[in-house]
Amino acid sequence: MRIILILSLVLIASCASTTNTDNPTVYPYEHNAQLQATLSNKKVIFAPVSLGIPAPSWLATQERKTRAMARNYIENQGYEILPNYHFDNAWKQANRTYGNVYNPSTGRIDAQAWQAAMVTTGQKIQENTDAQLIIFADLLVHDVQHSASMKHYARWYGVTRSPELRGSADEIPSSFDWSKPLKAASLMVTIYDVNLNRVFTSRGGIDTLEFINTRKANPVYARSKRLLKNDGNIEEGIELAFHPFIKMRNYPGPDRSANIPAQ
Repeated sequence: MRIILILSLVLIASCASTTNTDNPTVYPYEHNAQLQATLSNKKVIFAPVSLGIPAPSWLATQERKTRAMARNYIENQGYEILPNYHFDNAWKQANRTYGNVYNPSTGRIDAQAWQAAMVTTGQKIQENTDAQLIIFADLLVHDVQHSASMKHYARWYGVTRSPELRGSADEIPSSFDWSKPLKAASLMVTIYDVNLNRVFTSRGGIDTLEFINTRKANPVYARSKRLLKNDGNIEEGIELAFHPFIKMRNYPGPDRSANIPAQ
């Protein structure tokens, strides 16, 4: 009887260890839950432009796909997305008045033009709709690293991804520099009310954008031709990026209250 009890305790402990999903890399979200609680409806404008620097042109298709999946996600949570033309018309008018927010030749955002465009757009949305929120969902490209541990996971913004190998060799030479950065994609969600008070911001990791080319004697990172093809990884990034504005089941980090003042 004692042996059975010991075995049971060992089994329970092993199960607990394998289901522990804590990931210390989750983004430190900012959430004005009090402001969210005051909203009178769930009507939103889903911005068709980037809040910051747009994703590079070679990710344009994947950006549209990711935004479409994010739209579906919030719609499935009961939010009503109003037509984009409400935002488009106001944004284009503001750009004609104040100049382009983003300069593709310099890769920079004009902060003054951006602020003026947001104020104008918020006013037009208030005049023409009963929307409560403006949601930005941006695809970010940034550097990550694979770890030097045995499985060489890359971990960022709540996700864990294995290295992708392509080529004839099955093994990586011991001299390979695992600390070398590679490109990855994440989703940044930023939500304002129509008075431009920030309600929420966070990020969720999606996937790496480069693989290890083992065809070469000295393997190197190369850009994948199958960018963001794993819908499950995109869905995970979306859920992470919206938590706790929309609660994620099995969120892999500590839930906390992080209210931010109205801006």
